[in-house]
Amino acid sequence: MKATKIFLCLVLICSSVVDFSVYAQDYKSNTRKGNKLYEEKKYNDAEVLYRKALASDSTFYKAQYNLGDALYKEKQYDEAVKYYSKVLENPTTDNETKAMAHYNMGNSFLQSGLDNRTDPTAMEKFKNAISSYQNSLKINPKDADAKYNLSYARKMLQQMQQQNQQQNQQQNQQNQQQNNQQQNNQQQDNKENKDKNEQQNKDQQQQNQNQQQQDQDQQQNKDKQQQQKQGADKKQEQKKKDAERILDAVKNNEKKTLDKQKVKVRGGKIEKDW
Repeated sequence: MKATKIFLCLVLICSSVVDFSVYAQDYKSNTRKGNKLYEEKKYNDAEVLYRKALASDSTFYKAQYNLGDALYKEKQYDEAVKYYSKVLENPTTDNETKAMAHYNMGNSFLQSGLDNRTDPTAMEKFKNAISSYQNSLKINPKDADAKYNLSYARKMLQQMQQQNQQQNQQQNQQNQQQNNQQQNNQQQDNKENKDKNEQQNKDQQQQNQNQQQQDQDQQQNKDKQQQQKQGADKKQEQKKKDAERILDAVKNNEKKTLDKQKVKVRGGKIEKDW
């Protein structure tokens, strides 16, 4: 019911253009012709004639208002608002038309917001619609349609605010989860790096110990080889000395034997030397 009612309210004022007497002037004649085309739902053709009327007299508020209506029908809501604003700024505009201009401006803002709810500007459009309906009711407090649309615009604004709040909460939760995940990942990376560094240090220490042990083993082997070499050299030297002693002993024995075996020659008689 409300959805149908808001639709009817939105088009109520827009579907009726300002009627007025036929004048001989071109701007009034073009406006009258535009009104006929508007009633035939030929909104684009009506727009052309309203613009011709304003080209002749840019201050003719009835052509400004009707052009806004035609643009609204063509779903050119921002452009429609522009001409409703001109009506409100026009010093010749009567209060009844001003109330209608505020109302239709509110419809333009509201419909634009409804058609583009995902747009960041939709919330601002609903706020502008509320303000426009309030201004219309200041002039015509008994306008039931303006009251209904004001309530509907407030409801849409509240829904969007709640949606944005929920989206912000969800975004904050996602951001928090991402931050927590990043912190966990960082902590895990730090732990892995720490474990890796500790293992590298242990490996390095073990490698150093192995190298030290290897160096000690090599030194011990080298010392052992040196000792063995020295022992061998000593043995060889001792053998050499022993051989020399033996040789000297043999030579001494041979000398003693030779001395004992020496013969003496005395007058041709050979005697043993006892």
